[in-house]
Amino acid sequence: MNRFLYYCIIKPLSLLPLPVLYPLSSSIYYLIYYLLGYRRKVVEENIQNAFPDYTKSEVDRIAKLFYRHLCDLVVESIRMFSMSEAEAVRRLRVRNPELMNQFFDQGKQVVIVGSHYGNWEITSIGFPAQLKHKIASIFSKLKNPYFTRKITESRSRYGSELILKDRLPTYYEEERSRPVALGFIADQSPNYNKNKNLYWTTFLNQETVTAPGAERYAVKYNLPVVYVQILKQRRGYYEVELELVTDDPQSLAPGEITDRHLRCLERLIIREPQFWLWSHRRWKHKRKSQS
Repeated sequence: MNRFLYYCIIKPLSLLPLPVLYPLSSSIYYLIYYLLGYRRKVVEENIQNAFPDYTKSEVDRIAKLFYRHLCDLVVESIRMFSMSEAEAVRRLRVRNPELMNQFFDQGKQVVIVGSHYGNWEITSIGFPAQLKHKIASIFSKLKNPYFTRKITESRSRYGSELILKDRLPTYYEEERSRPVALGFIADQSPNYNKNKNLYWTTFLNQETVTAPGAERYAVKYNLPVVYVQILKQRRGYYEVELELVTDDPQSLAPGEITDRHLRCLERLIIREPQFWLWSHRRWKHKRKSQS
């Protein structure tokens, strides 16, 4: 069934240009928003809690814009299975690669931090050609081994490396002599029961917990930290603005690096909230009582 889905549906669709696929995006939007109501309650509650001053009509407007973007993201992700490197670079322009390239010229590795904003998938195929560092991103296996393999093959075909989370410590020690940019996604809900190294802060007007993995590695190896802002210009076109979080991580107080890159994301969301992934349950954990 997995092979049928991939070779008979996903792969053929991926061969179509995006202008042909966008009508499919519009159809998916009406299906999941109006007919199925896919996670509408979660999305609307998240937006309302993040922006308590929004009226219901304002929440509804942002929610609809988000679902339209989400459906575009679906078809863009399908297209990426067959997208050429040249097209990926054309659709994802890095505005200021010199910010990271200076560290490459100094022989330094870099920690890069991203989030589920804009189109984070296209960075895996459009990013490597525009930067000097080897790009290595951490990922977790999907429940479906077949699609884990297919997605891994797709994301890594133009030079990115994908590193399983469990292999991260070994990989980093092995690659310390090579200028690698190690990518973390920073807005995922952490494993609250197993992870003891959690950081609590106020984010979008809500008490929020995150796993400070990027900070731990940056401090341990004294690596610069760069935040990757993915800005949507128009349908199918994105630009990346790199922002330096710190180039001296060991001088900062515990939690400050994590807080800084969360503020980078928060500013993006406040400016254009429709491009963040509101459908995930980001605030499902509550701080345990200390008493």
